[in-house]
Amino acid sequence: MRTLFLFIAEPHQIFHALPIAAEMAAMGREVEVAVASRDHLRMVEQVMLAYPGFAPRITLLGQRGIARWLRDWGLFRNPRLPMLFGALPFLRQFDAIVVPERTTTAIRHFLPRRTRLIFTPHGAGDRAITFDARDRHFHFALVAGEKSEQRMLEAGTIRPGHYAVNGYVKLDLMPRLQSARESLFANDRPTVLYAPHFRRDLSSWDRFGRDLIAWFAGQDRYNLVVAPHVRLFAEARDAERAAVERLAVPGKIAVDLGSDRLFDMSYTSGADIYVGDVSSQVYEFLATPRPCVFLDAHGTDWRGDPDYLFWTLGDVVDDLADLPAALDAAAAHHPRYADAQRHRLAESIGGDPAGAARRGAEAISTFLAKGALQDKSGG
Repeated sequence: MRTLFLFIAEPHQIFHALPIAAEMAAMGREVEVAVASRDHLRMVEQVMLAYPGFAPRITLLGQRGIARWLRDWGLFRNPRLPMLFGALPFLRQFDAIVVPERTTTAIRHFLPRRTRLIFTPHGAGDRAITFDARDRHFHFALVAGEKSEQRMLEAGTIRPGHYAVNGYVKLDLMPRLQSARESLFANDRPTVLYAPHFRRDLSSWDRFGRDLIAWFAGQDRYNLVVAPHVRLFAEARDAERAAVERLAVPGKIAVDLGSDRLFDMSYTSGADIYVGDVSSQVYEFLATPRPCVFLDAHGTDWRGDPDYLFWTLGDVVDDLADLPAALDAAAAHHPRYADAQRHRLAESIGGDPAGAARRGAEAISTFLAKGALQDKSGG
């Protein structure tokens, strides 16, 4: 059976799914990879280096037709639907297609009946967006942890026999990638990571972002890394991106809107305090429990809301004037939250992430093997 790992969205999703392909290849499965842009290839190469001997056939999509035209004219960086429909003759060759996004479900009726669509998540956040109605269209899904499993079962987006809990693949990958890393800053100040979400109706960026950076620029107690979700500025004009990048202060404030360090946990592993809103990146930061401060920029009634479980893992600030005091108290307050952080992390990513990619590979292989037997028996 031919299995394709397909990446048509942001390159960072590769770290959440491609290690499963590497493990499947090591098990002797026939695995190929297709990506939407040359930017994706850098991520693919990193995973290949992390798994010596993993050398899949790689196809670069969107090099002709309307997808190429839309990208060349700057209308879309990765025009997903045109790319998918343009690639249908290629995609129809495969018995299984594994994806870390839901857009691919749009082509399900154009694929052969034998082709199985398989979903693997690219985050483990609390937001209801994690539980998408389109998940029902997948033949099989991987689930990071118990929390997502329970909520997806309740929502009816997964069903018994058609999913497996395997853990958080990216955290399984990271030890293979991380060599001795240099400190984020050449000083001994604590480093704060600010990671705003990309959805404007949820993000703290528009209300707090620039003022937050200005406050850090005027003090000398903390370093700051501004590392928003890559989609926050993905479609911004070059002038807007440049204006934000100019807010950096050498030796004190780093602003990163698009480098590979946004994805390889350089910041989530290297910072001392996390400041954010609703990004699931907090769970990558909490792979090692540390102080968190959450920004409520929208007057949210969040207590008791399962979409905001992570706001129980640190102090919540709804006025930027209160942020300095929250940062100064973060270390002292952390013991209040440390046990809850460990508990929530285990719920979200299934405990120890080691072996998550292998478990995912085994689960997918078992599902496909059962399907092949049923096809042969006419069941």
